[in-house]
Amino acid sequence: MDDISVRRWLRENGYEDVAEMIDAVIAEWQAAGNKTRRNWWLVLAGGRNGKPRRIMGRVFPVLKVAQVRQGIPVTSNAISRTVDEKAPRIKPTNRWPKPK
Repeated sequence: MDDISVRRWLRENGYEDVAEMIDAVIAEWQAAGNKTRRNWWLVLAGGRNGKPRRIMGRVFPVLKVAQVRQGIPVTSNAISRTVDEKAPRIKPTNRWPKPK
């Protein structure tokens, strides 16, 4: 479970609709020739005070599991579709280093 993509995790845990939203955004980026990358766990954790993030005109839901994974407080609007959801642990990379 440690080396699983966010889209695969979403599909395996009842969030097929969210995975399809991500797929659609990525397809639009590729069609436009963009090489944009996104940390989708951060998107799904929401913005300030749990505000849903909007990307390419799509409003992404705030997931409780994403907020827990990112170590931010769980907000009242965060959804959870199953009781025992567990996200893969954060795999350290140098791509998105956190400031010290």
